[in-house]
Amino acid sequence: MAPRPRKRKHKGLEPNLYESGGSYVYRNPITGKRHGMGSDKAKAQAAARILNARLVKGADLVARVEGTDGITLGHAIEQFQRERVDSGSKLAAGTRANKRYALQRIAKDRGDMPLEQITTRWCAQYLDEHYKGEPYRYHRALLSQVFNYARTKGWMDENPIEPTAKSDAGYSKQRRRLTPGQFKAIYDKAEPWFQIAMELSLVCLFGRAEVAAARYDHIVDGRLRYIRKKTRTRSHTAYVAIEVTPAIEDLVQRSRLLPPVSPYIVHRVHKRITAETKARDHWSRVTDDMISKEFARLRDKVPEIAKLESRQRPTFHEIRSLGSKLLEDSGADLGDIQVLMGHADEAMTQHYLDGHGIRWQEAKGPGKGMKALLGAP
Repeated sequence: MAPRPRKRKHKGLEPNLYESGGSYVYRNPITGKRHGMGSDKAKAQAAARILNARLVKGADLVARVEGTDGITLGHAIEQFQRERVDSGSKLAAGTRANKRYALQRIAKDRGDMPLEQITTRWCAQYLDEHYKGEPYRYHRALLSQVFNYARTKGWMDENPIEPTAKSDAGYSKQRRRLTPGQFKAIYDKAEPWFQIAMELSLVCLFGRAEVAAARYDHIVDGRLRYIRKKTRTRSHTAYVAIEVTPAIEDLVQRSRLLPPVSPYIVHRVHKRITAETKARDHWSRVTDDMISKEFARLRDKVPEIAKLESRQRPTFHEIRSLGSKLLEDSGADLGDIQVLMGHADEAMTQHYLDGHGIRWQEAKGPGKGMKALLGAP
């Protein structure tokens, strides 16, 4: 497969040397850092040749023999996106869009990096310099997929990112948990259709995608069926049938009284009917994005939340966490909460339950044997 050619203005320059505005810059193939080389092309070319000889250490010769000469990270990303993302029938539209965006960022940052020069140290430095918290984990996982794809093509022998840390250990979550009082304050400000959305998330532990997708005909044999959108292609635990309790039945009946007549439990009369609205399977349906924006609009009207920094303010997704904590406080078993949330493992459920204050562990008191041992009456 032919390597991706260099951009026209960089043709004729030594590998890792770039021209910008009449000046030359050398990018270290190990660390990815850029160094100014002045405006004299001849001197910059000579310096680049020396640096490449020292840093690459014959990798170009090996690559030429193996037939991988010139294959860059950008080329691997382009091919990976075409075969594994754009053609990924199991990927949801939102997941596909997020992957495309992240891949394009990586390609823009480090697309010219030859695959044979990518080391574990290079991966660690790139991740540490560009990402914190959840973005670190996400981009590391995506790069790992790209490198594994490159291995299937024979472009790489190993996945250099595997030894790196799987998450940003020095990062602490900024977003605050939603309290019952804050939920009530937002609920009181909401229109009836959005109150239904908030209740559905709180009672059934739905995320915004499940709230928007819930329909009356999903109630079969006294159970409300839902599919956890984020994990539906990875685990059978994403398919859940919830018993329609009196609380859920009351919620459903109140939603039916709201105009207009709709197949969706959460619906509304939109202020403007656009082409995008008409393209939905029913014009009254609300979207995931609409739910997030409405929650943020109402949330920012609550003084206790408004004084927080934007990254600390809870999102609609925190209703799901609050609902799980209220269930735990009512005596529900952890396993039942895990099933209701559609989680494949208990650790993820524990993550949602954490952050709502101290979770006291119940313990039995000492028995008669202890009293006898101590000689107590």
